Amino acid sequence: MDISVVIPAYNEEQFISDTIRSINKWMPDQFDYEIIVVDHGSSDRTSALAVSAGATVIDGSALKTIAALRNAGVKNSSGRVLVFIDADITLTAEWSRHISRVIKNFDGEPFRICGSHPKIPEQSGLLMKRWFEPKSEEESPTHIGSCHLITSRALFEQVNGFPEHMETSEEFNFCVDATRAGARIISFPELVITHHGAPKTLMNFIKSEIWHGRGDWTGLSTVLSSKVAMLTLMFIALHLLLLVLIVTSREQVTVITLVSGSIIGLCFLSSSIKFSRHGFTYVLFNTYTFYFYFLARSLSLFSALFTRSVRKRSR
Repeated sequence: MDISVVIPAYNEEQFISDTIRSINKWMPDQFDYEIIVVDHGSSDRTSALAVSAGATVIDGSALKTIAALRNAGVKNSSGRVLVFIDADITLTAEWSRHISRVIKNFDGEPFRICGSHPKIPEQSGLLMKRWFEPKSEEESPTHIGSCHLITSRALFEQVNGFPEHMETSEEFNFCVDATRAGARIISFPELVITHHGAPKTLMNFIKSEIWHGRGDWTGLSTVLSSKVAMLTLMFIALHLLLLVLIVTSREQVTVITLVSGSIIGLCFLSSSIKFSRHGFTYVLFNTYTFYFYFLARSLSLFSALFTRSVRKRSR
């Protein structure tokens, strides 16, 4: 088998049929492939729809994390190249035109992690478009997101798969372990995919990032290895200092203004680093968005501290 496509799923009846149909439509004929859906115990028609669309469904209801679902999918697959996507992702004609070259390159260099960041639907709000669309063009990311991650079975087995103790951010640790094993991380923006379940509003964005951020607080090692976690701690510290100053020293307007400016500066600097090549408009838009991003990541710390149980999700 050339390719195994592994999809974790939990209550994904809205998207799963379109996801599988897009794979069958856009996978080049030259490859033998299989589609493995690992169901996390869905209470809707996810499994039935996946089978009807042509996938093999694995029961993952007893597993705890998405990482464990992905690993179970690999254990029940046979492809030499592994393609991990989420249940709300669809492939495109552009993906089909370029995937053959990416797959063939694994023959000469199996220790690679490839993929791309997704585009979002046209009906998404401007704020979310300014945040997500530039990421789909990144060529030198620090890691590849597991919503569209491609690697070889040889490398996957070398690093023992995704870390199953992590509720989220498992792909970051997977990429770290892989680079330590000598792998290269290569983004291919031309592998265009669409993320239909991407947040379309600011409130949904905040809710999503609260959950995604929980992985950063798994332990001291994940905190120290995550730039986002360290910046979030700075964001929290500045807000606590601001609160203390407002309560105890209201007359110290200069100091309060300085701390408030530091919070804005943190968001502006983060946005500049991430989006400056897309123009000043993007930097300004995402300075605003970064504030809510760090707010959500701050709330994720408290979520991780006070809600230790793993929530069933597939993305």
